Amino acid sequence: MSSQESTVIRASGRLLSWAAALDKWVGYLSRKCTSLSAILALVMALTIIVDLALRNFLGVVFDFIIEGETFLLIIVTFLSLAETQRNGRHISVDILTNKLPTKTRLFLEIIFSLCGLYLFLIITWQLYRRGMLEYAEGKITMVSEIPFAPFTFLAALGCLLMCAVLFQQLLASLGRVLAEYKKPLPFLLLALAIAAAFISLPFAYQAAGIALNKTALALLMLGLALGFMFLGFPVAFAMGFIGILGTWCLTGAEITLGSVRLAAYDSVAEYFLCVIPFFILMGLFCLHSGISKNLFRAAHTWLARMPGGLAIATILGCGGFAAICGDSMANAATMGSVALPEMKKYKYQDSLATGSVAAGGTLGILIPPSIGFIAYGIITEQSVGKLFMAGILPGMLMILLFSAIIFIRCRLNPSLGPTTAGSTWLEKISSLRGTWQVVVLFVLVMGGIYSGIVTPTEAGGVGVIGALVLAAFSPEFTWKTLFESLTLGIQMSAMIITMLIGVALLGNFITLTELPLSLSTWLQSLNLSPYVFFVCILILYLFLGMVMNIIPMIMVTLPIVYPSILALGFDPIWFGVVMVIMMEMGQVSPPVGINVFVIHATAGNVSMMTIFRGITPFVAMQVVTIILLTLFPIIALYLPNLMAVLPSIGK
Repeated sequence: MSSQESTVIRASGRLLSWAAALDKWVGYLSRKCTSLSAILALVMALTIIVDLALRNFLGVVFDFIIEGETFLLIIVTFLSLAETQRNGRHISVDILTNKLPTKTRLFLEIIFSLCGLYLFLIITWQLYRRGMLEYAEGKITMVSEIPFAPFTFLAALGCLLMCAVLFQQLLASLGRVLAEYKKPLPFLLLALAIAAAFISLPFAYQAAGIALNKTALALLMLGLALGFMFLGFPVAFAMGFIGILGTWCLTGAEITLGSVRLAAYDSVAEYFLCVIPFFILMGLFCLHSGISKNLFRAAHTWLARMPGGLAIATILGCGGFAAICGDSMANAATMGSVALPEMKKYKYQDSLATGSVAAGGTLGILIPPSIGFIAYGIITEQSVGKLFMAGILPGMLMILLFSAIIFIRCRLNPSLGPTTAGSTWLEKISSLRGTWQVVVLFVLVMGGIYSGIVTPTEAGGVGVIGALVLAAFSPEFTWKTLFESLTLGIQMSAMIITMLIGVALLGNFITLTELPLSLSTWLQSLNLSPYVFFVCILILYLFLGMVMNIIPMIMVTLPIVYPSILALGFDPIWFGVVMVIMMEMGQVSPPVGINVFVIHATAGNVSMMTIFRGITPFVAMQVVTIILLTLFPIIALYLPNLMAVLPSIGK
């Protein structure tokens, strides 16, 4: 071994040792912050319950609730950022990076670690500056006169901890590079040069006197953002980083940093955003309560003698579970673990078994409460309550179509899904006892929203405590499960809200370029039928659904597409339903269909091709649903039209 190789090995070991030592201390701090955030998230929900009870039964109104909940959300979100990053929960598109060689992935990791560190150093700096200004001015809230500065400083502290995690991960990547490459110096210099080129782009743009028109610059930056995303840079980071670069190119440093100072805090400090952790926690509590098993058992008992009865029971079970869990992958994974062994036991063909689970899973994002509808409502400022109601009838229609195609196929080919032994009426009635939890939660949440008794945010708080109480009676739900659900829930919430910060930073740049207005004007000048544009949008979302999670899809595309949708005269609530269905269709469609990987992991030795073959008839039924919604928009709009009293989410 040469002296140069020996030096490289020692340097690699030293860097990895530093990274491990830093991770020990940073990890300890981030775990403690996350534990505090978990407790505060539960306090937020309990506060909602107490406020509702006192207001409705005793007529006591606490004016500080909205401000207090907002400040708690600030703490919960920013103090859990670091642990979310440590656990790799910030969403990234890994469809390409998973196929890249290790050396290439390390190369990208170094570039993106530097870009991410730059992004959060700026955010930390600007939050600290904002806190100092608030402290100097003595800024307080209007109602309860709570000072802003302490919470802004806590947000800055959370971002500083995030910077420490990113720096630790950068050290670890550098150490792995030295261990992987025989001659690492050229590789490292190239990675550093590329990262430096991106970071210094605004300075070069202004120094060179480049005069790109705003639309061209917007398209260039959006292309760069998409390139970053598909190469593995977390979606939220890519939007925020490119948003800062683009704004800096157009306006200079002072205005850009001022926009960061506003967006980083104001994007989180909204009372209605409490719905995000609330509905996530509600779904996680239900995941560990055994409700999914009870739903499937009840549906199986009633449908056993029907051709394809177990597959139809899976669809109905997924539909019922979707009413309390707003995530398609969680829905598919949970019901799949229950239904697939039963269908295998009764010799159902693998294609039908896996296809029905995958199709049923897509109901999770359509039937309320739905995280997809919450994200759509936040971006478009539409009523989340109306969006929830808009998903009910299309969801029921899709359940009916899925069940019908299973019945018809199994009637024509009984070997697909053989009938099983029937049950007595006593057994059927008895099986319904295990479904009351779903009915209670659905009535509490959706009934409260529909009647106007509670807002979507308050309904989320009721749902969290209701789900926790129901889960507490399950032997599967332990103190450990409670803590794991809380910590996972707030990390998922932090991931989504971090994307809102990224959306705000990118949105500032997009607004400055007037790209949505230019796109809308261009489309109108083409004199095309609105439905031609509509079909193009559907194809776009189908394609994106194959490779991206629904939340980043909504947040990346809607700020650009939505103004054109309004200009062409489409109803925003109706479009939200159609868009969600198209995204879910993409997530189960060949050749990628990321939800299919969940089913593949659950099903074991069933090939991907078999799963895709089983999904195809259900995708056809989703297309039928889209056609019916286009011909008869009232299917989606009937229930929301009865709720004219509800304001948009931001009001």
